[in-house]
Amino acid sequence: MPQSESLRFSHSGISLAESETIYNILNKTFHVIEEDQEFQFKDPSMLGIVKINFPLPFCDPFFELFSEGWFSMKHVLKDMRRRRGKRGLAVQFYFTGFIQNEEIFHTDIIFQINDISQKEFEMAIEKIEYLVDAVSAELVKVQQEMTSQVTYAYDPLRRKWLLEPRRIGFEANRGELGGRK
Repeated sequence: MPQSESLRFSHSGISLAESETIYNILNKTFHVIEEDQEFQFKDPSMLGIVKINFPLPFCDPFFELFSEGWFSMKHVLKDMRRRRGKRGLAVQFYFTGFIQNEEIFHTDIIFQINDISQKEFEMAIEKIEYLVDAVSAELVKVQQEMTSQVTYAYDPLRRKWLLEPRRIGFEANRGELGGRK
């Protein structure tokens, strides 16, 4: 796989054994570039951060290609979150677009799980692979408003993944900084 097709695995605040386990799972399917970001780890309330940039769109073929690895990855991440107790684990999965009606849309998708309870963390992780059709349908509907990147965050109160609103236009005119909420 060429460098541009490499998977990026960044982490901070996780053990060597945890990073090696995740690396080995990912490396069975992808060429992995690992980035230890301990020097950037600034949030004392979070015990660990895992970011994985998949070089593929968020689609059913991704989950078919990485099915065994995805199952193992979910298990490892849920176990990592359980061992951290009240101090959380933040996880971000990046995908290079999505597919709708066999057309690839090059809007990067980020799934972001921040400081949530163990039970909610497990539910969030389990739901991701079942969102392919819903996410692609939603993003095609809002395609005109989309930027080159969209973020989904897990809402523990509603127990679902929600597209994060972007602060552009109306809110930026009120003097707030543009960007994501």
